[in-house]
Amino acid sequence: MPLYEYYCPTCSHKFEVLRPMSRSDEPATCPEGHDGAERVVSLFASFSKAADGSTAPVGGNPCGTCSLDSCSTCSVPD
Repeated sequence: MPLYEYYCPTCSHKFEVLRPMSRSDEPATCPEGHDGAERVVSLFASFSKAADGSTAPVGGNPCGTCSLDSCSTCSVPD
């Protein structure tokens, strides 16, 4: 069963729910008990090791929505 991320606009809480794909677009109830949380796009980064032992993001910038070189200055909320 896939793990989906949801965002509650009432309390601004981001949380995960394990549910079948057939229910992925249904609103969820957040851990604080608020109804109506909507599914959001999950962000992730994938890294690979080079022959010299250094690591680099696979496919370039893992965010893909900006040109920043550091996630510490990213404006995308966690």
